[in-house]
Amino acid sequence: MHHSRLLPLVFRFVLLLGAITGTLGCQQKSPPGDDEFFKRQNAAHDGDYLATYPLSSPDSCIMRLQAEVPKHLQAWACFSLWYRLPRSSPERSFRLLELYDTHYPHDTVFAFTQLMRGEFMTELHLHDSARVFLADARQRYMALQRPLDASDADYLLARCYSQENNIPKALDTYFGVLRLINSHDTTFSHRHAYLYNDISSVYRSSKDIHKELYWLQKAWKSDHSHLDKAWVYQAKMAQRLSSAYAMIKPDSSLIMAQLAVDIFNKNATSPTPPELQYQLGRAHFKKGNCATALPLQLDAYRRNTDQQDAFSRAQFAQSVGESNFCLGQLDSAEWYIRQALVTPDTGNIVGAHKRLSQIYAQRGDYKAAFTEVTLAGDMNQRLYSAERASSLSEFEARYESAQKQARITELEAKRKIAKQGNLIFALALLIALGLLTVLLLQQRTRHRSLAQEHELLSHKKALAEAREQLKIQELENSQILLKSTRAELDQAAKLLVLKSELIEELETRLSQQTQQADASDSYEKSSFRSAKILTEADWTRFRERFDQQMPGYMAKLKMAHPSLTSAELRLFLLIKLDFDTLEISGVLGISKDSIWRSRHRLSKKLGLSETTDLNAFVQTFQPDSHRQMVPGPSSDE
Repeated sequence: MHHSRLLPLVFRFVLLLGAITGTLGCQQKSPPGDDEFFKRQNAAHDGDYLATYPLSSPDSCIMRLQAEVPKHLQAWACFSLWYRLPRSSPERSFRLLELYDTHYPHDTVFAFTQLMRGEFMTELHLHDSARVFLADARQRYMALQRPLDASDADYLLARCYSQENNIPKALDTYFGVLRLINSHDTTFSHRHAYLYNDISSVYRSSKDIHKELYWLQKAWKSDHSHLDKAWVYQAKMAQRLSSAYAMIKPDSSLIMAQLAVDIFNKNATSPTPPELQYQLGRAHFKKGNCATALPLQLDAYRRNTDQQDAFSRAQFAQSVGESNFCLGQLDSAEWYIRQALVTPDTGNIVGAHKRLSQIYAQRGDYKAAFTEVTLAGDMNQRLYSAERASSLSEFEARYESAQKQARITELEAKRKIAKQGNLIFALALLIALGLLTVLLLQQRTRHRSLAQEHELLSHKKALAEAREQLKIQELENSQILLKSTRAELDQAAKLLVLKSELIEELETRLSQQTQQADASDSYEKSSFRSAKILTEADWTRFRERFDQQMPGYMAKLKMAHPSLTSAELRLFLLIKLDFDTLEISGVLGISKDSIWRSRHRLSKKLGLSETTDLNAFVQTFQPDSHRQMVPGPSSDE
């Protein structure tokens, strides 16, 4: 949330003493993207929706803002409300800043509100509090990498020094801000304008008229084309130059005062501001044109309605009194001079008493004249003493600053020497540690190499033993595999014999059936696959032959799977003999679908999954080394 111009209370001279601009003030930024919400609201409220808020009550403003404004625009709206808020009540302004922090917490918001608090404290001449807020604001802006915004805090700090009459620090700080601004952009901007004006004011306070004029002329001759309402700034600079020239070049003072009035009248439709009218009258007075000066000064005094600015009202009154005195109008001169006694400026009060003394002397009232001149003398003595004390204080401050700087330089030199000694010691220590580390690393490397060699020998020995053991194991495995292969071959031969015998018997039965059959045309010749083993006697002979070829196989199969029925055992043995589904269908005398169902039931009882090949399981099944399966429910076909 960057504010492109410096702070409104600090830079109030840009207002051209208030009346020049009814429209000037802090620049109001547009909301992000010129949001349609504000366009509609401004159109419905004479172009300024936020001006309708209850600015005397920050809490009410925030409540209304949160109720009406979209959330993503509220922070900007609160920022804009701040610049519309009257500056007459610090408590009210501080409350809005507090609400801003609370409702829209963000690093940029915190930096901005701290800067505003510092600004208020500066205006109230509470310099210690101002420095605390400004230091925090500066730190926050630097953390956000926004040095130009941080320079706003430095600018206000320079104002504190100026108010304390600490001329060296004020100038040093102002010039530091100016260097920072020029490092980013040398184009003459509002920031440059404010700085030139304030620097000239510091030189005026130090009574260095030549340097004051230098900075005012520098501001006057700069390119004003980049300023908003440049004519306002030009009128202000012409007025300031007229005031500076008044004591040394009355002709130049009158020219610049008239130029300021002409610039304003050329660009504005409102009457000439009292401040410009006063300066023009003052310039005529310095030229000795009292008759011309009086109506101008009198008009400025009557139209100056700012009751809070006691200094300017007293100045205006004293100028009117001076012109009346110049014209010999002693009664009017006395009345206006006495109005000027309310000024907070001691020097002006001394001048007023001196003028009153002259008025009484011309009337012949020497007692009153003596009283006034005595008052003026006493006040002048006090003023001189105060100025002398101020000068002495400034000298002491400079001396203390020089002493402090010398101590700082001395401490820095000692610290530098100590730092170099520490650095040398640290380097020596690092070198020693490095050498020691190298030795330790070399020793560790040597030990590690020996350990690796020993480990390598151990590995070689273990590898040789493992190879020998592997050879023995391979030999044993080969012998076991050979035995297993021989057993499998023996079993396969026995199964082949059994199958051959069964086939031979079936072929014999087939031959007998063929001879006994009627040789009619309707008779379908039987094949091997239509021969059936259906009787218990057939099954008993088949099982006896199987037991002869495979002793104990059937008993062990039943022990492994006791839930198998006779039909399932018969199917198991036929699969073991490598009969296919069609052959089994012919041998058992049932359809192929029945065979598939029987196979499915057998698989479930054997605990096989749906993807397991039943044939492969049966062929590889060995009762002596079977896995215990989860038996299925027992049932007979």
